[in-house]
Amino acid sequence: MFRRSCKRAVSSARLVANPTNCRRTKIVLGGFRCVSTVRQADGPMSVVEFRPFFEAAKPLVIKDQSHATGLDDATIPELPALTKWFAASPQGQGSILAPYLKQYSGFQLPYELIHHQVAESSDYATSYIPEFLSWLSESEEPLHKPMAAILKSHISSLPPVQNPNTQFLQFEAPLELIMAGLLYNQQLPHAQPVQQLYVAQASLNELPRELQDDVPTPELVKKAGKGDVYNSSIWLGLEPTYTPFHRDPNPNIFVQMCSSKVVRLLPPRRGEQVFLQAQARLGQTGNSRIRGPEMMQGAERQVLLDAIWGAEAPDDIREAHVNPRDMLFIPKGWWHSVKSADGKGGLNASVNWWFR
Repeated sequence: MFRRSCKRAVSSARLVANPTNCRRTKIVLGGFRCVSTVRQADGPMSVVEFRPFFEAAKPLVIKDQSHATGLDDATIPELPALTKWFAASPQGQGSILAPYLKQYSGFQLPYELIHHQVAESSDYATSYIPEFLSWLSESEEPLHKPMAAILKSHISSLPPVQNPNTQFLQFEAPLELIMAGLLYNQQLPHAQPVQQLYVAQASLNELPRELQDDVPTPELVKKAGKGDVYNSSIWLGLEPTYTPFHRDPNPNIFVQMCSSKVVRLLPPRRGEQVFLQAQARLGQTGNSRIRGPEMMQGAERQVLLDAIWGAEAPDDIREAHVNPRDMLFIPKGWWHSVKSADGKGGLNASVNWWFR
């Protein structure tokens, strides 16, 4: 993949002294076009250095920001979750949830599931759901049989389809469900993996206190603005994961914890134009700009997906790649869509804070 780099100094004293720390690149897509990437800075970055980006409402990726640092004004210490929540897969590929989390396996969390329904007469690739349900039902793990019943109940409530279709489910289930999905994927590597199962927007404030302590609030969040934390969430899923094109009413600090994600962004006015154009194709007025279930299924899901990630994506769209320990600042009102960067069935995890 060809990259063209454009180095530029910023107003921060530390970065001006080392202007190569901050850069923008363009990535060629299919040999035909480029996507400008969000400016990057090598971490750690102090609150003083970050504040110009916050005040100018400019997105920024801070690489390897969440490692231990001796800075007096450090933005974030080492996140205990990075080492306590995740472990290397025994198969040597990707990560799994660490044994430490087993004590919280019964804790209820909000799940999202993209379910690919298949008509009986269809030649469409079969869903993993029947095999996963059977595996759960036959398991000796105490929580697996109840989870099979929960999952089956939600799926059976969906209306039948005549053609292959994608439907979106939201439900509550224990943390053990995603643990079971990971275990299934490891034990049956040749089966179709459990995927698109997502603990999405689980409020940090509702987690057990010990888990909250594993993801301390960054100093950027506490000190760059008024210090008002509006909300914070955990995102924990089996790839591919996807969040549709939307905007947030407050600035957003996003930290990647496991695997990688790609974020595409547009500034407020330009993002509004693209969103309204997508809604016009659907014959809708597009009252909802905030992430909602209507964006996750049917025609609206596909139109938004094509508008941001397809061949006709705007030329001025910006892209950010975030790896574990990377931090992304998304200014207030900036439109964005998020996708996992890797394959199918792997673990992906992030945490974010909305603040003022």
